[in-house]
Amino acid sequence: MKVLKWIDDSKIVELFDRESKILQIIDHPGVPKSYKDDYFTVKLNNRLTMHCLIMQRFEGKNLAEWIKSYGRISQNLALDWLSQLVNILDIVHRNEYFHRDIKPDNIIHQPDGKIALVDFGGAREISRTFLAKLGTNGGTSTGTSMGYEITAVRSAYYSPLEQIHGQAVPQSDFYALGRTLVHLVTGISLNKIKSDEKTGRLLWRDKARHIDKPLADLIDDLMAPFPGQRPQNTQIILQRLHKLPFQSKIQRITRSKTFVISALITSISLVFFIFFRVILPAIANGLVFQGEKLEIANDFQTSKNLFNLATSIHPPAKFTVSKFYLEQASRNISNLRLAKKYYQLAIKYNERDLGAYNSLAIVCRQLRELNCAIDTYQQILKLKPDWEEYYRLGSFYDDEGKEELAQQQYQIAIKLNNNAVVAINNLSRLKNLKEDYNQAAQLALEGLRKTKDPKIQATLYKNLGWARLMQRKYTEAEKYLQKAIDLDNERIDAVCLLSQTQEALGKINETKLWWEVCMIAKSNIPEVYIWRQQLVDRLINNSKSTN
Repeated sequence: MKVLKWIDDSKIVELFDRESKILQIIDHPGVPKSYKDDYFTVKLNNRLTMHCLIMQRFEGKNLAEWIKSYGRISQNLALDWLSQLVNILDIVHRNEYFHRDIKPDNIIHQPDGKIALVDFGGAREISRTFLAKLGTNGGTSTGTSMGYEITAVRSAYYSPLEQIHGQAVPQSDFYALGRTLVHLVTGISLNKIKSDEKTGRLLWRDKARHIDKPLADLIDDLMAPFPGQRPQNTQIILQRLHKLPFQSKIQRITRSKTFVISALITSISLVFFIFFRVILPAIANGLVFQGEKLEIANDFQTSKNLFNLATSIHPPAKFTVSKFYLEQASRNISNLRLAKKYYQLAIKYNERDLGAYNSLAIVCRQLRELNCAIDTYQQILKLKPDWEEYYRLGSFYDDEGKEELAQQQYQIAIKLNNNAVVAINNLSRLKNLKEDYNQAAQLALEGLRKTKDPKIQATLYKNLGWARLMQRKYTEAEKYLQKAIDLDNERIDAVCLLSQTQEALGKINETKLWWEVCMIAKSNIPEVYIWRQQLVDRLINNSKSTN
């Protein structure tokens, strides 16, 4: 339990109250959980009011303590922790908040290796109003020049200049994150690391020579002096992180003596190869070679032979080969069979390339080679048995009309992550198709409690309205289906269901309007075709009865 001791400052009470609300909203295993009733006040002697907040406690040490005990971290651990922290920040920023106090003391290393971010007392909402307050010239440490008061949250050596002046923005979190990484990879307090007098950047790289240039560049970019020079959102950082392990391996390889010697041997070998296989035939064949040269430039087999030669001389070249095949696949995606071949070759050279496996699964689906798709998804699950991959396999079975198999995969995904709202939503839809309306409604309500995404909310309200319609709870069905359309006016399935609901309620004029939209609007949802056909059959039967 966190107790506010300084209770005579309304600003601090406001921050305390805000922390409670933020912890209720943000749903991530790396953020403390807290609920509405966990924030309360206690009066002492009818004069003093204590503010109290109960929240989840994480086992483990904060990173400041961890570094004192174990020293600086390796590059692999730095990549792991940075990735975890950016994923946490991704959820925080998506919920339109930023932390403002990221530092080693506020990051917990749990016994299972997972990282948690704590102390949201200084967090701030990203709102248009707040950003408008910062869109002014000048400013002070407690507010802006227009008189808006914005509480400044500062941590020595971790807070950027704009935050010290009370004008923190989401990118301020990235600055603090970069500085945190410097402390972790050097094991040295930031006050003992000098800064460049001209740029203000920390001169830390010579104290962490085990960090390869690609990762060091990212850390420096996170700590850029001005917010506009830093990555602009978490997705950009995650994309760069995804590429880093590959870049780092290449960096280590190219710096090694073995590589230099191997590269020299490779170069000599390639010179001989080119001389005897290319230059001499060119002299012999003259102008004929000029025409053949254009074909060779686009000859995949020649490129493949060159790469095989390179890998036979120096095995680490397989990373370049894998990248080559992936690039070829993206260029030739219109030719699905050729794309499939390239993805299979990419996997051959890098058997743990999840991106290549996922792309291969998609191509197999497009080619209607279902066994190929299923085998590929099974390989993915062996490499990465997490909820997202089970969800993707469920979606595949769903698209193929294999509803029982799809349900099984969605249920596994939800079991692995009970906040997998997309899986909850799809399972709710399948329950409606199976006429299990109670379960469909229960799942839709569960999903609605766990998401604030308007598009996903719209599909969940549609599923809930569908279940209530089939349960003949027409008033509820009308309310939920209307909410679905309000949130996403392109949900034609919700429109078709609403037309059926309005008909059941005897609202003839509304029924005609919604049926017209249902019949003419573009949709590729299977249920919409079924409902349209049912209406056409009904109209034909009514016409025959009248005649």
